Amino acid sequence: MKRTTFTVAAALLALAALQGRAAADGSAPPSTGSSGGMGAPAVPPAVWQPAGRPLPGAATTADAPAMSAATTYRDTIKPGETKFYGIALDAKSSAYVSAFAVPASGSRVAYGDGIELKLQSADGDDCDSRDAHFQDEGDARPIGTAVTRLIGIGSTCQDANQYTLQVHRTSDGTSDPGAWPLELRYVAEPPLKAGANAVPAPGFGSASPTPLTAGTPRQAHGGSSFETAAAVKTGIWKDRVLPGETRFYKVPVDWGQQATVFADFSSAQVTDAGAYIGSGVRLEVYSPVREYVDGDDKAYAGTPTSISEQLAPVSYTNRAADDDPVARMRYAGWYYLMVTVHPRVATAVSGPVPVTLRVDVKGAALAAPAYDGDPSAAGIGVDAHDVSAADGTAVPGTSSSSGVLRFVAFAALGAGTVLLLALAAWYAAARRRAGRPADAVPPPTGYGPPPSW
Repeated sequence: MKRTTFTVAAALLALAALQGRAAADGSAPPSTGSSGGMGAPAVPPAVWQPAGRPLPGAATTADAPAMSAATTYRDTIKPGETKFYGIALDAKSSAYVSAFAVPASGSRVAYGDGIELKLQSADGDDCDSRDAHFQDEGDARPIGTAVTRLIGIGSTCQDANQYTLQVHRTSDGTSDPGAWPLELRYVAEPPLKAGANAVPAPGFGSASPTPLTAGTPRQAHGGSSFETAAAVKTGIWKDRVLPGETRFYKVPVDWGQQATVFADFSSAQVTDAGAYIGSGVRLEVYSPVREYVDGDDKAYAGTPTSISEQLAPVSYTNRAADDDPVARMRYAGWYYLMVTVHPRVATAVSGPVPVTLRVDVKGAALAAPAYDGDPSAAGIGVDAHDVSAADGTAVPGTSSSSGVLRFVAFAALGAGTVLLLALAAWYAAARRRAGRPADAVPPPTGYGPPPSW
């Protein structure tokens, strides 16, 4: 009986672990309809749970809490609120500070809602300013970007001093009044060695991009954040994205290489043939330091559509380019793809939207520029392991995700305990009715030798 007991318990715990892992990394099998198929409850959209050290932003620059390089922080921000964070910069390293807001799934958001970032010097000079707005009604999704201080580009903000990140939330009066979680990160890029020269990227021509069609499609399971993004490389990758969901993927692009991505949103089961959802699907690209590179969106109501992005070849010298999407392709590393399906797509189709990512990274990798220090802490650089490890799997979540796993495991353990106690009680009652001791070994069944237990 002991072996049976442990076998049942092990099976229950294994099932709980599998379910918990799927919940933690967002890789649970997608539902086949509004009810998830087979009478199962609908699968909720995967949601980014901001992680990192708590860092309450200040209301003034004087009280701005200090951020450290290569560290992730989390905070919250209310409608109309402005928060400040302090950054001490030297006179040699380029700096990148990102902030992403993650409104709750289904939140009411307006076209102009979002966050606005500024990086300012101690004397009030604006080193850089960027904004991220939804630019659509009701499309609550993760939004953000990074602001930069580039050494050797421009004449302001080049000194060693105290700098400040300002994050302001814009909000329409009819939008959701709740606070948004924030995830913030600051990274530093070391300078080049004295006398070192960076090699410009090779030219790949100006022909319009064409999608990759050769090769066997592979399965991918997009993550719910930058930290859990699924690693993909050159190839064809299939996934499914629910309405109201944003999935993250990352592509290793080395020095001198050029990446082209097509996101094909396939047909889905249409429930309202008259529906029209502008900006129904979206593809956005972010750099290794979480800076917005480029993106596009298209209408979607169940019929196929495709969005493509052809990025500039990666080169250190791109930082001096006048064209923003080119200037942001200034380092090798993981480039992130954010794929979003508008929540209102659920009014037009049933279940998730099939997505095919056609990723094509061209060109031989060039030698890295001669950095005076290790740029890997900023996420800069690609090695052979990065490419070989890109198998479409999302990185398991931490913090709240592991809590889900523990909860499911404990719940399953509790259910298993109840089941085993009930079996034990039934077994003891059966022994008594048969006139045998409760712990007697049952006789052979005739289908082989007696069990050894």
